Amino acid sequence: MAASLAEKWNRYWFREGPLLDLAILRIIAVGTQLGLMLFDSRYGLDSLRKIGDLPDSYYQPLPFLRPVVALLGGHNFSVWEMQTIQVATLIAGFAALVGLWTRFSLFLFAAGVALVQLWALSHGDIHHPEAAMVIALGVLALSPAGAAISLDAWLKRGSFQQQLMSTSREAKWPILVIQWLFGLMYLSASYSKLAIGGFQWANGITLQYYLAMDGLRWNSLLGLWLSQHHWPSLIGQWNVLVFQSTFFLSLLIPKLKWIYVPIGMVMHVGIYLMLKAPFWQWTALYLVFVPWTAALIYVKWIPESAERQAELAKASAG
Repeated sequence: MAASLAEKWNRYWFREGPLLDLAILRIIAVGTQLGLMLFDSRYGLDSLRKIGDLPDSYYQPLPFLRPVVALLGGHNFSVWEMQTIQVATLIAGFAALVGLWTRFSLFLFAAGVALVQLWALSHGDIHHPEAAMVIALGVLALSPAGAAISLDAWLKRGSFQQQLMSTSREAKWPILVIQWLFGLMYLSASYSKLAIGGFQWANGITLQYYLAMDGLRWNSLLGLWLSQHHWPSLIGQWNVLVFQSTFFLSLLIPKLKWIYVPIGMVMHVGIYLMLKAPFWQWTALYLVFVPWTAALIYVKWIPESAERQAELAKASAG
């Protein structure tokens, strides 16, 4: 019995998978986070300066930041120190993007992003898109994400075609962990809605209120228009509740991903259009559900024998 469970566990988490899927996920995750740090005013160096201008009373270290502060003898980071860490994090990020010393640079990048975000969020304005990306980067740092499409692979004199065709038993679990991260986040969201507001949360009025409030705040014409209609809001809230409560089923029954993943992507894009709530980290990480190797084989971008293509496509989509 125990041996059978262990076999099922290993077959689920550690089955053979294409390293190309993992490499593409590395490029997407790191590239997205770098783009936010360089071009989104909420994550740039100037945003750290503005946070540093807040009164000291605003600063309440979050639980995950407290051990770091304690190890440093209660040291409070200055704005200059945070900006220096941000610059060092950007350098590590570019190294991770091109796959140079990938595990080490990914670890530094994940740690730097986590530290800067924990410090920023400790000043009271707490959001949740950042956490998913930090966890994803940490997971990638523990994986062979630099084994393909990277300078590391090129320096090992591995041919580009060999990188495209390589597989590993360590290639699948990071992808599955990040997929399960979405399942758990959605379950947490649905539980919070029901635990705090009960089924009254899904009365339609709740969404109308936020559509009107954020529509006025961010000048969203679509949000303001929808806030005037009760039935679409009511149906939308129940759809969100059902979707978030059952998304995990798509991770147990892979064929359901063809239904749930497009709905989830449309939902997050719709949230931005209606509420101007930018979940760019989540939207980018949603691409973890794309079987990239299978897709590239389908469009004939990966030259290989038909038998080997079939094997790779199955490993990628499985």
